[in-house]
Amino acid sequence: MRFSSPSILLFVAIAISANGEQESNIRILKGKKNNKLKPLPINDADFDEPLWEAIIERAFPPWKVPDDGCPTYDKVEGTLISGSFPTPEKNKFNPCYYTKAFAGLDPSKGGYPSPIDTHYPYEFAAPFLGQPGDGSVKHCPIDSDSTIDVGSCPKLGQCPGVKDCAVITDEYGIGHIPPFVPLAAVKNAYQALSRSQPNKMCADWFNYETDGCNIKKSVLDELVLDQFGEDLDGETVVKFPPPILIDGVPSKTYYRLEYINEKSAYGEDCGGGTCKGPHYCSDPAVENVWGDFCPYVMVGENSGQYRHPHVALAALELWIANQCMPEVCPKRWLHSPNGQDYQTDPLKSTSITWAEMKDNNDPVSQPKDPYEWPNTAGLEDGIFPGKDLYAGKSVKPAPGMYVTEFVAC
Repeated sequence: MRFSSPSILLFVAIAISANGEQESNIRILKGKKNNKLKPLPINDADFDEPLWEAIIERAFPPWKVPDDGCPTYDKVEGTLISGSFPTPEKNKFNPCYYTKAFAGLDPSKGGYPSPIDTHYPYEFAAPFLGQPGDGSVKHCPIDSDSTIDVGSCPKLGQCPGVKDCAVITDEYGIGHIPPFVPLAAVKNAYQALSRSQPNKMCADWFNYETDGCNIKKSVLDELVLDQFGEDLDGETVVKFPPPILIDGVPSKTYYRLEYINEKSAYGEDCGGGTCKGPHYCSDPAVENVWGDFCPYVMVGENSGQYRHPHVALAALELWIANQCMPEVCPKRWLHSPNGQDYQTDPLKSTSITWAEMKDNNDPVSQPKDPYEWPNTAGLEDGIFPGKDLYAGKSVKPAPGMYVTEFVAC
């Protein structure tokens, strides 16, 4: 239950609150001596970064991985060379993950909660009004042509002409920033404070009555500005590097699980295709296609292992909250207030209306060439969500925080 600032325009809002009995039992670690919070599990083979897989799987336990591993292909739009798809398990999540198409849908469909579902405060998503890019950070005009490149539509609060930079305004605060930015900020702060000031950190970071098991937005703002705030022409902005290795050294936002630019079985960059961030598109990429419609890594030893940074942030928040407020913040996200009522109705899901794919039943499929939107098969005749989730209505009543004003380029 994270509430946005009053200045944010609400399209549909939902607040999750615990019952009175739970609230009366809230205990935050404070006022006691010698409390210690657990150190983050560390991956010695990854520059001593946190073992994100363990943190994520604690909050989002996975289905059983097939004995032959996740499907692995020789290249983008290539041949399956090993592995098989897993069998869904109730209230668990897909360990072989290839597309964000299922985000916001029931875990049995193969996805994880969307940033809207995890209450990510810097998403500033477009409302579900039937336009291309609905529910995403891309604010395409409501009357956009169906062939518009969604990737060309603006995000809220970006620095004009400056890449990887968000402005700060009185109306919205910090504009859209990718989740790997606050993920890095929280990680660094937790590692610095969890042993020396555990009681103060728990008391300062959480307010269960207003934010549930999420870290307070005011705290996230402070951490992000402290670590990523910069001066740009006399104004404070949030400036950040990509989450990759730069000259062999982790950037300030490094997050390995995006698996950008993995090689094909033949040594080709980007799996023999075209990389658009962590998305592996055909080469040449289909004209007008938004990279997010392309699948995640499906080549090499990390095939199917992409994990969203907003999911890692949600897992890290809950990992900390479970130590600070164990009576009301359980280990699993679906059992926590943060995941309460998640995906109880597919017609209220936060899944983005998908594009037409070459194979509407293949999670590693590429967008159809020439590009078409929306997906015509939908969940009834395929696996990708289309306008079928609007049920013939002009608005999809997906609970969440949305920006309903015009966003300029």
